Amino acid sequence: MRQHLALTVALAAALCLSACAGNTGTEPATDPTPTVNTGQESNHAGAGHDDGADEHYGIPEVTWDAAAEKSVKDTAAKVMGLFARPEVPEATWFADLAPHLAPEYAEDAKYIDPARVPIRKTTDGPAISRDAGNPMTVTATFATDAGRWRVLLHRSGQQQPWLVTAISPQEPTS
Repeated sequence: MRQHLALTVALAAALCLSACAGNTGTEPATDPTPTVNTGQESNHAGAGHDDGADEHYGIPEVTWDAAAEKSVKDTAAKVMGLFARPEVPEATWFADLAPHLAPEYAEDAKYIDPARVPIRKTTDGPAISRDAGNPMTVTATFATDAGRWRVLLHRSGQQQPWLVTAISPQEPTS
């Protein structure tokens, strides 16, 4: 009976010691909870980080400068010139415009009949307006032979092209 009790105590002690010691290297280590890489490192003091001042967490860094203004004006003028061609066959008209349109607007624009576009030419513009804190969305306004029209443009990043999200007549101001 004493041998049986001693053997049980020895076995229990061995199991406790092996549980406390962890994996001894005889079997592959397994982690019961999977690790998910979120792409963000923890930011602990002394870890070589600057308290997150330069971290953007997926938000593109976009600035407004002279090159952005020139680029958006060029794109708006080109698109308005392509839009104001009521005599062009519908398939050609849309094919010429499509590369400059955001996908959502392209879906709508393919149903526009160019023969019903009242503009024949632009007489002034584009005049650019935007929110001071938003370098990604711009309104370009044109004077045309059919009144004032506006083109809304958006880009998704600094090096991304300006794409048209809407073309419409401008509401007259009272």
